Amino acid sequence: QGPKLSRARSCALVADMAEDPKNWTEHTHQDGRRYYYNKATKASSWDKPPCLKTDQEKANTTSWKEYKTADGRDYFFNPVTKASVWEMPIELKRLRGLAQQEESEDEQEREPEEEEQEWKTPEERKAAFHAVLSDKGVKAGMKWEEALKLIQEDRRFNALDSAGARKQEFSIWVTQSMKRQKEEEREKKKQAKDDFVQALTTWKDLKVSVRYKDAAEAFFEEEWFKLIEEDDRDEVFQDFMDEHEKKSKEERRKQRKDFVEKVQAMYDENDKITVTSRWRDVQDLLREDEAFRWLSKLEALTSWEEWVGENEKKEVQSKSTLQFRHGRRARDAFRAVLKESHEQGKLKADTTWRNFLRDMDLTEHPAYGGMIGLHGSTQHDLFDDFIEELGEKYKEDRAKIKKYAKAAAMIVTSSSTFEWFDETLSKEEAYKLIPKDTSRLVFESLHAKAKEQDETQEKLAKKNRKKFVELLQKTREVTAKTTYDVAEKLLRSNSSWDAVEEDTRRQCFSIFVDQLKIQTASRKKDEAPSEEGEGDEAADGAAKKKPKKVEKEKGKKRKEPLEESPGGEEPEKKVKKHKKK
Repeated sequence: QGPKLSRARSCALVADMAEDPKNWTEHTHQDGRRYYYNKATKASSWDKPPCLKTDQEKANTTSWKEYKTADGRDYFFNPVTKASVWEMPIELKRLRGLAQQEESEDEQEREPEEEEQEWKTPEERKAAFHAVLSDKGVKAGMKWEEALKLIQEDRRFNALDSAGARKQEFSIWVTQSMKRQKEEEREKKKQAKDDFVQALTTWKDLKVSVRYKDAAEAFFEEEWFKLIEEDDRDEVFQDFMDEHEKKSKEERRKQRKDFVEKVQAMYDENDKITVTSRWRDVQDLLREDEAFRWLSKLEALTSWEEWVGENEKKEVQSKSTLQFRHGRRARDAFRAVLKESHEQGKLKADTTWRNFLRDMDLTEHPAYGGMIGLHGSTQHDLFDDFIEELGEKYKEDRAKIKKYAKAAAMIVTSSSTFEWFDETLSKEEAYKLIPKDTSRLVFESLHAKAKEQDETQEKLAKKNRKKFVELLQKTREVTAKTTYDVAEKLLRSNSSWDAVEEDTRRQCFSIFVDQLKIQTASRKKDEAPSEEGEGDEAADGAAKKKPKKVEKEKGKKRKEPLEESPGGEEPEKKVKKHKKK
């Protein structure tokens, strides 16, 4: 029984603390809803504790409960049906005796008015009702019951016909008023920030190094200063100082340019100051000058270094200009030597540097020695440039000569002469302006090309004749009795037959057939029996030796006709002899 009794006492004690109104405190949640906290029991509740309820709230036997929004407006929530309404439910009105009052008000409103109504349209009625709310000093945070006491005696109160319409317009007016108040507050803060910036702009103590603390001490009594939050004031001040510092630097930069130019002008005008002067001595000379003192130590030193560098650069440029002019005159003199040598025919487009140096004994020439030790192009470089120019000029003249030759329908062959070439083209006036050496080089080039073409054609013809003879040798149907027409029928489908011209083909065929005839006659003579018969050994030996001699002569005779073939070439292969079967 001991533990049970102790537990009962504890429960009773907690119940007592929960019923004590002093232990409960009212708080507002982040979403605007109110809740209650008991500091003794550490309990929290959304519902109002019974010990804090008024008599009307205790008399509430309905399911409806009253709450407030974040902006102070009342609304009613039914935890059973989960419904929320702005207007007090009829059940609560009956409990609080407001239902009959509203019904009487509606009856009074429905009584016919003797006077003619002032407001003809719904918009005018709403505007009149909003006007009475504003004129009577109704605040946006008031409840409808509080506002009703202020406006119900005014005639504009009756501009709306029903209590429901009045409450609805009251809610609209409250929302608009709160929105308007916020907008006005925002405009005031905006204007206060502009006033703050303007005050800083005209502040006599404004410097780049000033702090927010200094500005706050100077303007804390101003009305606009009080309207701005601390963080906003600091932000406005920092933004203003950043812009002010930027403008100050830009302004000083512009002024610094002018002062640097003035100081550098003094460097030029002062005879005691040169590029070899020490900076310490320069400072002593200009210490009292206003423009020099305006510059900081670093800016003054920078201006001195820039001036020294610029003057040293001018001296170097002056010396470089003299050296450049001397080098240019030396190069022009050597170019003149090259041009003169070309005009004398000693320097041509195909002349090499080694030969030109040797033939002209150029190392002893003053123009050659005058370029020794100079920067830039050497004698060899100028020679190469001159030869390249000659090459380009030769290409242009060669193109012109070919154009003139084409217009005159000239064809240079291996038998053409330069005299004929030059005489024919001399009819063209522009051709006379081209140097003879160039004309001769162009002709020699065309002539060499023509000879090369002739040699190529001759090699090809020789090759084709060789193939034709080989074709005749390989064809057993071609004998000493074969005619050209018969051979043509046999072999005209072969490419080696058509590769040779008609006249050459007939000539080669005739020589080949004649050779076959000689071979055939020689063979028949070797095969005939001896008239003397068999004799002594000496006769037999002579008979045996004779055929070999005859055979050698036959081979020579067969070889000679092939050597007389057109073109003067000798066939590489011998004609095969027909063997006995």
